Amino acid sequence: MIIAGEASGDKHAAHLVESLKKKEDVRLIGIGGDKMKDAGVELLHHAGEMSVMGFSDIVSKLPFLRRVRKDLLNSIKTEKPSAVILVDYPGFNLRFASLAKKNGLKVIYFISPQIWAWGKKRIEKIRQTVDLMLTIFKFEEDMYRQDGVDAHFVGHPLMDEMPSHTASEIEDFRRSFSVANDEKLLALFPGSRLQEVNRILPVMLESVGMLGKELLSSGTRLKVVIGCAPGIEHDIYEGIVKKSGADVRFSRDPDLLMSAAEAGMVKSGTATLESALHDLPIVVVYKTSWFNYLIGRMLVKLKSISLVNIVARNMIVEELVQSDFTAARAASVAGDLLTRKDIVDDIRRKYSGLRAVIGGKGASDRAAELILKSI
Repeated sequence: MIIAGEASGDKHAAHLVESLKKKEDVRLIGIGGDKMKDAGVELLHHAGEMSVMGFSDIVSKLPFLRRVRKDLLNSIKTEKPSAVILVDYPGFNLRFASLAKKNGLKVIYFISPQIWAWGKKRIEKIRQTVDLMLTIFKFEEDMYRQDGVDAHFVGHPLMDEMPSHTASEIEDFRRSFSVANDEKLLALFPGSRLQEVNRILPVMLESVGMLGKELLSSGTRLKVVIGCAPGIEHDIYEGIVKKSGADVRFSRDPDLLMSAAEAGMVKSGTATLESALHDLPIVVVYKTSWFNYLIGRMLVKLKSISLVNIVARNMIVEELVQSDFTAARAASVAGDLLTRKDIVDDIRRKYSGLRAVIGGKGASDRAAELILKSI
């Protein structure tokens, strides 16, 4: 059984499934998205049903999530899987880990809960319920082992998933969006969840209007492309853009967009790390309801919200969070990224140390090997 509850987990889990199937004849059932389904997982529920953002959203979804847990437990009894592989999504997966353990399953966790963000209150539960922890950052392995959890650093799956684009592919991409050689391309990544897009994209688009006028006054023309998330209908983006009056285009190829753009405005999350690995200078933004924000500030033990800054343990990119994320402030920071070579050079110099922290390619294969050995 394998469980991934959101878009990034679906992508990482799909690669893990492919690695497992290369090594052994395995059958997998569980929760995931289209990528896991394409990789051969028999879905009991689709990850699109599982999307939860913020504490208020959790309350409204509780009855549904209870039904999902009941369905999974019934499948454990009827299908008798050898183990359950939990992929990220700790709010649901850590609760299910206890249930799976009580029902005699070996529990494996791939892409571990971020105890370095939430504090170590979860560590005792993890020690009791997780048999094998597979971490994507080296410092996580050290933290878990200090607390008696069998943890192994396998590297970040992003290193396997990132395609390398040729200069001609990048040139063709820019040409397809009519980006001239003397124009600047700004990429917007407003998140992978509907609630995030609805809250964050309007502010991004307002900032784009300000930025375009500011750059034009100094003789620079701006082109803007939104990196659209899988699972979010195009009509959603179209509606928000139409309401804003902004002149933007859309792309469903985030990797190529990151390679082709001069700068990015990126919602906090995995996309910030992807941007850094593509050498894209970014400003990180985040906004949620004040209720969710205040609860989050009480629980989260970190000063930074960007994975780039957290993993590097250094403030590489600027973060605009909640009241700091205004159209004017975002336009100002993005403008510097598009016009200040000294700032861009400093960011890219600091990016270069990230690859050593997250490991090389082969994370999915290493994880698959450890999983198969354990069962």
